[in-house]
Amino acid sequence: MRLGPTLALLGISSLAVAHDRRGRSAGDDPSGAYGDEGNRAATNLPSSAVSAGAIATARSLSSSSPTGGSVCTTYMCISGVVNGSNIQYTLQSTGKKTMGWMAMGFGSFMANTPMVILWPNADGSMTLSQRKASGEVMPTVDGKPPRVATADASASDLTGSQPKLSYTIPSDGSAGSQRLIWAFGTTNPGDASESATLAQHDFDGSGTVQLDLSGSSSSPGSGSSAGGAVMLPLQPYQKMIIAHGLLCTIGFLMFLPAGALLARYARTYSSAWFTGHWVFQFALAGPAVVAGVALGIAVVENVQAPHLNDEHKRWGVAIFVLYFAQIALGAVIHWVKPTSWIAGKRRPAQNYVHAVLGIAIVAFAFYQVRTVFREEWPRTSGRPPISKAVDIVWYIWVALVPVLYFAGLVLLPRQFRLERPHKRAPSDEYPMGGQYHDRPSYSARD
Repeated sequence: MRLGPTLALLGISSLAVAHDRRGRSAGDDPSGAYGDEGNRAATNLPSSAVSAGAIATARSLSSSSPTGGSVCTTYMCISGVVNGSNIQYTLQSTGKKTMGWMAMGFGSFMANTPMVILWPNADGSMTLSQRKASGEVMPTVDGKPPRVATADASASDLTGSQPKLSYTIPSDGSAGSQRLIWAFGTTNPGDASESATLAQHDFDGSGTVQLDLSGSSSSPGSGSSAGGAVMLPLQPYQKMIIAHGLLCTIGFLMFLPAGALLARYARTYSSAWFTGHWVFQFALAGPAVVAGVALGIAVVENVQAPHLNDEHKRWGVAIFVLYFAQIALGAVIHWVKPTSWIAGKRRPAQNYVHAVLGIAIVAFAFYQVRTVFREEWPRTSGRPPISKAVDIVWYIWVALVPVLYFAGLVLLPRQFRLERPHKRAPSDEYPMGGQYHDRPSYSARD
């Protein structure tokens, strides 16, 4: 493949040497006695040596050319260009929201990831702040970052609806694919200090992307800016978040409502209702709830985030405690009946508390699940919100469960009639007549 160019190069070299030998004498040659020998040596080089030199030169030129790539999310694009021992990164707004600040970090999640945060100032300058966070909190200035970044004002453009902010940073030696986190804030800090307070980004204003820097790039800042987020495969901690959400949803929004509806309807027709009720509420829901909560705690530990630092975590612990309080109350109602409760003719207050608390727990769980897939998942996983289909299912379920439950209240008169105190034969379970019990007397059917 290289024979043609090689022969052409040899031919040109031979003509040049011949012309030089005809037009010069030895005394005119500034190289003196070495001139003729030098020319002869040059013309007598083997073709393989010339070819090897040409290839080496081409490779040298090729290796010195910058490489890079870019990736875009909904609100910002990140491009990088590797040039020697440095990398130039450019963060540019897509114009879909007003840019207050933009950030990127070298890692897969927020905890302990070195970040570079940039924002424009009112005087036309740009602030670069290198920060780190212990978890899902506002990052603070990192006094000793692993690599020192330098703002590049010449490559930045702070005007227009799609401003771009550039900086350079020493390469870490990996010029291929990089895992990055990103964040886009709509509120400018209003302070040029690198330690300025940052307003939190929107719930969908952060994420994780993969940037490939091995492509060709002719100039800094160049590269594809095609829209659409390019996401990494699910990370282990993200899979744990999904498992946590699924188990808690199954436990709180499937098994608990199923057990409550079974009790609401079946207790007026069958004495076996309680067995089905506790199987759903405890035997099925219990393991799902405990495993789901345990996974949630494990995720927090995995990403080294603080515990109980946001509403989702605090609500989760509260609902978890209420669930076991409800289980204990149900056991007391069924198996422990003090004389002061069963000697009267009225339904004990604890039964009403049990019913109201059960409704409250399911209602809290509906709220908790919605905040998870709309807010908590994008914020903690760095991925887009879950599809609208989940939202539609949630709306259907949050409407259907209360309708089914409250529709069953039309059976309350029958339930109260069956639970009304009645005389028992001496061989009955309770020898004293006129006692309240929560197991209906099915001999008094309509």
